[in-house]
Amino acid sequence: MSEALLLKPDRKFVEEIVASGGDDLKKCFQCATCSVACEVSTGRTPFPRKEMIWAQWGLKDRLMADPDIWLCHQCNDCSKKCPRGARPGDVLAAVRKQAVQYHSAPRFLGNLVNRTKYFPLLYLALPAILLALALTIREPLEQILPLGEPHEALYAAFFPHWLLIGFYASFTGLAFIGAVVGVVRFWRSMRVADAASDSGPPALGVVPSVVRTLRSILFHDKFAKCTDQASRRWTHLLAFYGFVALFVVTIWATIDLYLMPVFGVDSLYPFDLLHPMKLVANVGGVVLVVGCVKAITDRRRSESSATTAFDSLFVWLLLGVGVTGFLTEVFRLAIEGAGQSGLTSTAYFTYFVHLVLVFGLLVYLPYSKFAHLIYRTVALVYAEHSGRNSDGRQLLPAGDSRPQLESHADKALEAANA
Repeated sequence: MSEALLLKPDRKFVEEIVASGGDDLKKCFQCATCSVACEVSTGRTPFPRKEMIWAQWGLKDRLMADPDIWLCHQCNDCSKKCPRGARPGDVLAAVRKQAVQYHSAPRFLGNLVNRTKYFPLLYLALPAILLALALTIREPLEQILPLGEPHEALYAAFFPHWLLIGFYASFTGLAFIGAVVGVVRFWRSMRVADAASDSGPPALGVVPSVVRTLRSILFHDKFAKCTDQASRRWTHLLAFYGFVALFVVTIWATIDLYLMPVFGVDSLYPFDLLHPMKLVANVGGVVLVVGCVKAITDRRRSESSATTAFDSLFVWLLLGVGVTGFLTEVFRLAIEGAGQSGLTSTAYFTYFVHLVLVFGLLVYLPYSKFAHLIYRTVALVYAEHSGRNSDGRQLLPAGDSRPQLESHADKALEAANA
């Protein structure tokens, strides 16, 4: 006699998935067309068929511990071929949003950051208030502690570098701790789920798994397998490398400003236009803006994927950071180079807006769409480590093959459209 299996459906979880963009969830009738159509799903546990039934049943615990929801890149090849219009790609995107909130630390912050009605408060009002408070304590701190610096640069006279670095280091440090806790929670849940399914010993060490994953991320090779939205690979590459370039320049500017003088080397910050770091920053900024604009236009033109506030806010935030960053540079050059002192107030305001947007991007990283960078990376590492990325064709029924399964899926699609 087979062993009884106790299921604990979470109806509220199902409703949240539907509300988050997975409104076609109930149309799935488990034909497996999606798993066959997905070129990324080649491991021991093909997706998204099992995720669709788990979502229908409200099996939240299983989905939150499932790395496969992060292996999906939402190219929507599966949604395009689904004979019932169940849109598995959008369902998994909705599940990933729930996973970000579920693993968040503290969890209430993950829930708040992803509620549309709180966007103005969290992304505009709160960082603006905190930055304004930081400015109010600037002078008292400079009088009490030896933290001040000559205000030679335009923006340093408004928001001193030491205050800027201290402000963001404090809040991003807290965000980093939250991200680490979320990753630990996620990794443990995957380990527990695999132990319960008796999946066997690890297939690859953690370090080699990390190396493979980083190589995959650098080239975005998973996106190369997409057909319906193949151009998204280049969109992601542009935004990814643009952000990386700006991040590297920011770190180097801090080193140049504070560490170089310690070793007797004069600081060159702010860099002139022909400085290598400035060139990298400007090129990276252009690449970032182009990638964001392309992402927005591609989303509007696409009929195979739904765009939610959770997705669009992140792209617009990145675009805002890039555009305001360029404007602050233009104003600085106009004031310092051409003597347009009448633009000083406008420059300070633009710089303040830029800092507000940077706060929303970095400090809320573990709780927003930006958290995909963390959890997808961890899931990819775990997939390599556990062997989920191994070729799963040997697991197909005897006498069958992937081409035959694809033929079955095409027939199902033709029958549904007839």
